[in-house]
Amino acid sequence: MKTDQKEEYRSISWQLEIIIAGGLFYTLFVSTDFFKDFYIKKQAVVNYDHYEVLLFFGLYILTRTLLIGFGANLLLRTFWVAYMAIDNWYPKGIAFDRLKLTDTQKARIKTRFHQEERLETLEKWASLSFSFAILFAMVVISTIVVCLLISAFLIEVLGLEALVYKPVFNYILAIVVVLAQLGVLARFSFKTGNGVADKALRAVGKGYYYLSGSFTYQRELWVLRSNSKQWILVSFALFYLVMATLISVNQLGAFFYGGTFTIEAFDDRKTYGQNSIYTMQNRYYEENLKENEIFYRGGIQSEVIKEEQLKLFVVHWFWFDHYKDRILDSLDFKKEIPVFENDSVRTIFYKKQLATYQATLNKLFIVELNQQRLDSIRWDRYKHPKTGEEGYLTYIGVDTLQKGRNTLNVKRRYGMDTIKTTNWMSLPFWKE
Repeated sequence: MKTDQKEEYRSISWQLEIIIAGGLFYTLFVSTDFFKDFYIKKQAVVNYDHYEVLLFFGLYILTRTLLIGFGANLLLRTFWVAYMAIDNWYPKGIAFDRLKLTDTQKARIKTRFHQEERLETLEKWASLSFSFAILFAMVVISTIVVCLLISAFLIEVLGLEALVYKPVFNYILAIVVVLAQLGVLARFSFKTGNGVADKALRAVGKGYYYLSGSFTYQRELWVLRSNSKQWILVSFALFYLVMATLISVNQLGAFFYGGTFTIEAFDDRKTYGQNSIYTMQNRYYEENLKENEIFYRGGIQSEVIKEEQLKLFVVHWFWFDHYKDRILDSLDFKKEIPVFENDSVRTIFYKKQLATYQATLNKLFIVELNQQRLDSIRWDRYKHPKTGEEGYLTYIGVDTLQKGRNTLNVKRRYGMDTIKTTNWMSLPFWKE
């Protein structure tokens, strides 16, 4: 780029930076809620496998990477614009003749504060923070691609699912890949020997260069490496990406519990969240749901029941399919509709199908009211009009129930060889 072009770029670059960084900063900041809502709303129907979780984590870290860089850029640009405004109002700078200071003090101020140098340095750091945000975002994208490919090879070819599913392995793998992306292992792709091993390494390096997407940012990375000390650049990059990862893992820990953690800030209580204390989930009551909220597992209409019946809704999770299919097969449920000779045969068939389906659901779900099991519950497939969730609906009469506190428990069965039972929902309510 020619000198006059660079000067022209510098005169407008700060405006472009503010437009891009400022425009995306809020979107990236609120993306936390988007990721949380998307994951929770799809968790019941999507079997999040390793690839989807890795992609989910990677995209979240990508947003934090951009957010840190854009935030730093906006902060530095804010100072730069403020200082520019002062210098524009007073172009001559410090009026030393009006300062009631000694000559020694004035000389110290002159050597300490240089107007143009301060503004130029601040401008360069602001531009560099924007560049780092984009550059490290490309590194994160490249790391996601490489980790997905390596995981696919280890799982599909070598059958190492147990190893790949461990969070520690994935964190170590990501660190190694990031080091490779930053050029720490670059010398392997530039070997000049003509041996078979040297050619193989060059071929692997070249394939990695294009397959990982490194070609999109390697030139700029070489510019940074050649004009700075490598250990400083690598240390800064690792610190930057580790900070983005720690922030992401902490925020993901609020709703994803595999390989994450949560730092409770401004909360020093120790006994409130103990597992032995009974907890009411406010989302299990329809009247408590706000706009765009979901039951997650199911629920009833209210915490205080004035009606003569409970409206129990249970969301169908993909986890239910294995046990439900096994029971349907054992009860000879017909999954294909045959051709009927007459209406009488059709009626008998559908009655049997309905009875089989109801028996299956009553084996899948165990419903207890005040620790008394309710048998032969009639279930209907139901899409809830408020949350859009699909599941099963039933009504339970409570007209003869004692007034006061009562508890409805929903348990579910699971397992293939050994059938087990786990508590799915506990729904305390007050009967008026």
